[in-house]
Amino acid sequence: MRKITPVVGLLAGALLLAVPEGWACGDKFLVIGRGVRSQRTRGAVQHAAILAYLDGAGRLQAAMREPHLEKDLRLAGHTLRPVASAAELREEVRSGRYDILLADISEVGGLEAELGSAPGRPFLLPMIYNATGEELAEAQAQYECVMKSPSTRKDYLAVIDEAMTQRKKQEKARRAR
Repeated sequence: MRKITPVVGLLAGALLLAVPEGWACGDKFLVIGRGVRSQRTRGAVQHAAILAYLDGAGRLQAAMREPHLEKDLRLAGHTLRPVASAAELREEVRSGRYDILLADISEVGGLEAELGSAPGRPFLLPMIYNATGEELAEAQAQYECVMKSPSTRKDYLAVIDEAMTQRKKQEKARRAR
């Protein structure tokens, strides 16, 4: 009986230490030894297939090098496909697989006409990088949605969700015509 008592005591102590972790409340789901933030487990409201046009002249390449942008988009359930050339962009847009075309704000004017005849017509989302308050206000007045970089994860995902909502409205308006 004396040999069993220490073993039972150790098991009971281990159970008491493990239970609070398994039943923890707050912003984390706890797995013994590891924590997973709940915001990482939730995906986006609407999953988007995003095509990013990384033309050498624009600043979108610098924005895409932000350490968390691409990773956060993937964690939220979005797919991201970067393209570097105009020919590759045309080919991908014609495929009709993309919901959003992410491009540098300086490239948007030239891309709008090209998207007009594309099947599935992706929503054109301009990105502005390291913008001043005045530049950002001007861009937001000109376009329905503008993604600002650098920004927080929450901001990126909110803009993607808003772009998906605007895309659905555009599709509905096109069908009504």
